[in-house]
Amino acid sequence: MKGNLIVLFLSLVFYTSGVHAHTFTGMVGFYDGLSHPVLGIDHFLAMVSVGIVSAQIGGRAIWTIPATFVLMMIIGGTIGMLIEVFFFDFEESAFIVVEYGIVFSVILLGLAIAIEKKIATNIIMIFICIFGMCHGLAHGMEMPWAVNPILFALGFASGTAILHLFGVGIGSLAIKTKFSSIVLKVAGAGCALFGISLLF
Repeated sequence: MKGNLIVLFLSLVFYTSGVHAHTFTGMVGFYDGLSHPVLGIDHFLAMVSVGIVSAQIGGRAIWTIPATFVLMMIIGGTIGMLIEVFFFDFEESAFIVVEYGIVFSVILLGLAIAIEKKIATNIIMIFICIFGMCHGLAHGMEMPWAVNPILFALGFASGTAILHLFGVGIGSLAIKTKFSSIVLKVAGAGCALFGISLLF
């Protein structure tokens, strides 16, 4: 009788551990993706800058610029995941190019904030597509092997969208007065200088 109770207890322990592990894997997939744009300072600055630039331009750009960035980032993330899984030998050289793309996104988006609406919207959109692709590739290639790739992609897309909204909020408030607009331009220049420092 005592032996049967021990077997029953051990089987229940292993059963519940398996269920817990399965659930936790899914959560890690989403939260890993969610944390990616937030924890890296270069990613964070670029994401917030996209929102600020869109607010400075105004009109439809407030939603078209962030939406385009997120779309291109998801495409880039998918390609990055494929590189991670099927072209692992190519990953290191690809990642170097992608890192430069991310650094230049910090520099150029910072400059765009600093000069406020001096660059044509079409040119901004081209850079947004390129930078979105670079950030997506980085997220995809850094994807942990243990996570659910769909939840991971949903996580980094959600994290990016939240940071864009945060940037839109900052930009919308800052352009209301001359003083806060100047402060925002100085912050943009600081962001660009930080990006330049990353090159060295």
